[in-house]
Amino acid sequence: MNFKMRQLFAVARHEFLNQFNSFSYWMMFVIPLIVVTALFKYVNLKFNFKNSNFINMVWGFSIPVLTFFFCLIYIGIIANSVARDKTSKLSEMLMSIVDAKEQINGKMLGIYLLLCFQIVFYTIFILILSKVMNNNFLFLFIGRVKIGLIVYSILALFVSLFMFLAITVQFSCFITDTSQISSATMPPMIFLLEFFSLSLLYNSVGFDGDNMIWIFYIICMWPPVGSMLTPSLIASGNISYLFSYSTLIIQIIILYILYVKSIHVFKYGLLSNKKKNIFIEGFKFR
Repeated sequence: MNFKMRQLFAVARHEFLNQFNSFSYWMMFVIPLIVVTALFKYVNLKFNFKNSNFINMVWGFSIPVLTFFFCLIYIGIIANSVARDKTSKLSEMLMSIVDAKEQINGKMLGIYLLLCFQIVFYTIFILILSKVMNNNFLFLFIGRVKIGLIVYSILALFVSLFMFLAITVQFSCFITDTSQISSATMPPMIFLLEFFSLSLLYNSVGFDGDNMIWIFYIICMWPPVGSMLTPSLIASGNISYLFSYSTLIIQIIILYILYVKSIHVFKYGLLSNKKKNIFIEGFKFR
C-alpha cells in the first residue's frame, strides 16, 4: 500500500471513529429504530403482495424518503467535520501532511463506511424484530421487488449522497466560526428538499404518454434529481433499465466534474482565513 493510500484510510478511519463515538450521531441513528419498532408493534399493516401496482407505488415513495433521510444526516456530519478542522486550525497542519484530494476522499470514504454500517445494522435490527414480533411484512414486500430495482436504488442512493457531500464541502470550507455551520448546510439542504419534493410530486400525480420520455431523460441526467426520481420511474414501468443506467453514467460524469471542482475549492477555502460570504464563495467556479 502506497503512502497516499495509507493517508486516505487514516483520514477515513479517523472520520468513521469520530462519528461512531459521537452522541449526536447515535441520536440520529436510534430515532428511525424507534419509529420502525412502533410501526411493527402498533400499526396493523396489510399488504396485497399480489398487487404489483401497489408495491411499485410504495417503493416509489419509500426510495426518495430514504435517500432524503440519509443525505440529511450526512450533510450535517461532513459540514461539522470540515468546520471543526477549519476552526481548530487543524486543517492548516493537515494540508502540509495530507493533500486536499486525500482529505476529501478520506472524509467521504468515512461517511460511506458509516452509511454501510447503518444500512447493515438496520437490516439486522428489522430481521430480529420481525422474528420477535412474528411479522415478516417488510421482507415479504421487498421480496416482491425486482433485484435489479433494489441494486439500482442502492447505487442511486450512493450517487445522490456523493453529490450532496461534494456540495456541502464547497460551502463548509469557508467557515471561520462554528456558528456558521447552518449557513454552510442551508444551500445543499434547500437543493435536497427541492429534489425530494419533485420526486414526491411525480409519485403523487404521475405522468403518462410517450412524449414525456425525453423530458424524463433530460431531468434524470442531472444528479441528484435523477438518482432520486429514476427508481420511481423504473418501479412504475415508465423507463427501462438500459435507459436508467445510461442516465446514471451521465450523472457520474457530472459528479466527477463537480468532484474535481470541489477539491480546488476545498484547498482554497481551508487556507483562507478571511471572513467571506459562504453562499457566494461556494458557488464560485475556480
